[in-house]
Amino acid sequence: MNRILLILSAALLAMGGPALAASSCPPGFAQLQNSDTCVRISGRVRAETIVGSSRSRTSDNVTTHASGRVQMDVRRQTEYGPLRAVIAVDGIGR
Repeated sequence: MNRILLILSAALLAMGGPALAASSCPPGFAQLQNSDTCVRISGRVRAETIVGSSRSRTSDNVTTHASGRVQMDVRRQTEYGPLRAVIAVDGIGR
């Protein structure tokens, strides 16, 4: 996780210079203060529980499963065209 934050910080610093072209952010994005860099943080969480019962109460079965994803999308217009960085982290647990 620390490596991801370090890479993300370096990407934001590299893109945080003076504006090269006037740009507006796409829907769902927020503009970083004093820059033309647009950022969107999104994610999802999924959880499920399955309960199975047999005729005998001594052997009830419960199964759980959870997963999640966090994604950061950073965009900036450069003199060479659009620059986009996406960092996604997935996690699965039982």
